[in-house]
Amino acid sequence: MENQYTRNKLIEVTQKMLLNGVNVKQLTARRISSEAGTNLAMINYCFKSKDELIKIAVDNIISREFKEYYHNDDNGSAKIRLRNLLIYTSRITVKYKELTKASMPYLLLQEEIKIPLRILSLIKKHFNSTKTDKECRVIAFDIVCLLQLVFYRDEEFNRYAGIDINDEKQLTEFIDMQLDLLLPEV
Repeated sequence: MENQYTRNKLIEVTQKMLLNGVNVKQLTARRISSEAGTNLAMINYCFKSKDELIKIAVDNIISREFKEYYHNDDNGSAKIRLRNLLIYTSRITVKYKELTKASMPYLLLQEEIKIPLRILSLIKKHFNSTKTDKECRVIAFDIVCLLQLVFYRDEEFNRYAGIDINDEKQLTEFIDMQLDLLLPEV
């Protein structure tokens, strides 16, 4: 029970520091544990690493934004619903750009692959049994991973492709382009 309290306290303090503008690069384990009033070793005891702690704190901050969005409605085709979800998600990612960039390496390289599962049902509905489960999973993975990488390397991607994902119009066009390539009309 005490470990859960310490874990929650570390997450709460990390979120507070991030929301108060502390630069992620200045967010050391020592600084977090000091602010939380805990032993430095508790970060590695309660989490796999400081990076996991930061990722959880960022997820908590961003998840508040998602409470306003529900994509389980039946308005439009599966592709339109997926498009709307990706645009909404991308706007939040851009809004919290510095925070999401901080958690992206952990998300891409260490966390279990689960974000593509959030869009898998819409992809399956779009293809209506013309693609196997495996093919749909690869498509979901392609969509999510490309977006994550583009958000993480936004400036380099802009230089490479001439698409500024920080500009809402260009971001929407990019998502439409990606969906047209990966989810052609069946």
